[in-house]
Amino acid sequence: MRRAAHDEPVSTTRQSPADEELADFPFPEGPRATPSPEFARRRAECPLSRVRLPTGDTALLAVRHRDIQQIMGDDARFTRDLSAPGSPRLFHNLLMLDDPTILLNMHGEDHLRLRRIMASAFTPRRADALRPKIQEKIDLLLDEVERGERPVDLMQFAYRLPTSLMCGMLGIPEEDGPQLKEWVSAWLSFAMSPEELDRAARGFDDYVVALAARRRAEPGDVLIDHLISARDVDDRLSEDELVSMVRTLVIGGNETIAGSLSRMLLTLLTRREHWEALRRDRSLVPAAIEELLRHSPPGGGGSGLMRMATEDVVLESGSGVVRKGEGVFTPLVAAGHDPEAFPEPDLVRFDRPRTPGTVQFGAGRHYCVGVHLARVELELALTSLLDRFPDLRLAVPVEELVWSEGTYGVTLPALPVVW
Repeated sequence: MRRAAHDEPVSTTRQSPADEELADFPFPEGPRATPSPEFARRRAECPLSRVRLPTGDTALLAVRHRDIQQIMGDDARFTRDLSAPGSPRLFHNLLMLDDPTILLNMHGEDHLRLRRIMASAFTPRRADALRPKIQEKIDLLLDEVERGERPVDLMQFAYRLPTSLMCGMLGIPEEDGPQLKEWVSAWLSFAMSPEELDRAARGFDDYVVALAARRRAEPGDVLIDHLISARDVDDRLSEDELVSMVRTLVIGGNETIAGSLSRMLLTLLTRREHWEALRRDRSLVPAAIEELLRHSPPGGGGSGLMRMATEDVVLESGSGVVRKGEGVFTPLVAAGHDPEAFPEPDLVRFDRPRTPGTVQFGAGRHYCVGVHLARVELELALTSLLDRFPDLRLAVPVEELVWSEGTYGVTLPALPVVW
């Protein structure tokens, strides 16, 4: 990976109203990683306002569901290409958001071309076909959980499941999983030195290049073989794009599932009535997953993406105007806790209507390509935990759980449980 060269960011956004003090973002989360009350205040008083980012840059912050949905879904007037000098950065030295070759950060025709190639491997039919294999992996991992000394750190299960599945899809030896986890952590860290990040980036890239060489010598019929064919036979991928695509799949497939599962379990185990409801009725699990993702999205209050306006855009809700060249951040937790879209948003309700959408998997052309596989993984994992450990409970008071620092998105490094 070659990080794009750019000048020191210079704020391109307009001045904050005189009566609105510039606040630091991300906001401190509430107790038990609940949304900051600042989102509700701004939703009522200044739904499109300026904030100061950890880099010192400023950007607009949208906090209404309707605005966030509009911005995320309008690919014609909002771009994810932040490579231009002066583009606001949430964090310096964050590989995940700085690499212009990652699908997440691309825009335009190249993005569409690469997305079409990747999407063909993640259709609903393919995700359903993988159910037996996913269930087999879950059963093996939960066998280890059951044999383990209590309390058991359930985050080990939460991370190993998606890593194991992605290793199988990409022809990666499963024993390389811990090394992949280290590289993923580096790509999501803003606390590591530039030298450490460059070393991790080179190591990850060199690994993927060697992996592709092995698969070319001994091809098979898993996802990476089809990506190599798109590169070598159909000439639809460059070598750098092939490497970036594999890297994207490893990072996205690992962190999203682990973060989602941990926050779901934390909510269920601290609001016991919802765990008991799922114990009584497994048919509620799919709806529960959508509701739990809305209520506590992976990454917490800083989870979301920056976009740049390519022209002046009037927000349809009446919140204001995003001027051409301005950056605007769209936090998912703010969208999910907008009472106009989700009445009594702090309540967990498995009977909520599916409309409006939660936008937890994105919108527009950047809608998560692996959404169908993610839902199958989460559904089978949660159902299996309910079946195997109906009396599952936290091993420590929730106040003693330690949340991550220095990484993109607030996560639980450990989730000790007993049963």
